[in-house]
Amino acid sequence: MTPHHLPFTRCLAPLAFLLVAAACAPSDLRDDMPGRAQAFPPVYNQTVVPGGGERRTWSQIQAEQSRTGSNSITAAQSRQTEETQQRDSNDTSRPPPKRRRGSSSPPPDPAAMPQPPRPVPVPPPPSSQSATDAFKRDLIRPEVDRMRTDDAMGRLDPLGQRDLMKRENDLRQWGDPLAR
Repeated sequence: MTPHHLPFTRCLAPLAFLLVAAACAPSDLRDDMPGRAQAFPPVYNQTVVPGGGERRTWSQIQAEQSRTGSNSITAAQSRQTEETQQRDSNDTSRPPPKRRRGSSSPPPDPAAMPQPPRPVPVPPPPSSQSATDAFKRDLIRPEVDRMRTDDAMGRLDPLGQRDLMKRENDLRQWGDPLAR
C-alpha cells in the first residue's frame, strides 16, 4: 500500500520551490522613490548593490564610468569617424541607389477600366391618394344622402345641419362629383 501523504506533498512542493527561489533572490534591490506606483520603474530609480557594500545611484555609476572610460570612448569614436569618412570618400563617385515604390507598370487608363453598372431608375410607386379619396367618398356618401333627405323633410336640427355641411365639404375635397 502507498502512504496517504501524496496529496500533501503535492501541495508542499510548489511552496518549497518558492521559498528556495526567494532565498536565492538578491535582497539589495532598493527603490529610490518608494510609495509611487510604477508599472515598470526606470533603471535610474533603482540601485543594485552586488556585494551589499556601499550604495550608489545610477547617475553615480555613470559618472564613474565616464571618468574612467573617457579615453577609451573618445578613441573608439575617433576610429568610427575615420572609417565613415573613408567610406564616404570612396562612394562619392556613385549616388546612392533610389528605391522605387509601387508597381513598375503605369496605372491603367480609367476610361478603359470596366465601369460599375449604373442603377436602373425605378419608377415611383403609383399614388394611392386617389384610391384613398374614393374609399372615403364611398364611406361617407350614404350618410350624407340620408342627412340630405332628413334635411329636405325638416327633420334635422341646427347641429345636424352643421354636420351635413361639414360632410358635404369633405365630399367636395375628396372629389365627389355629386357634392353640392
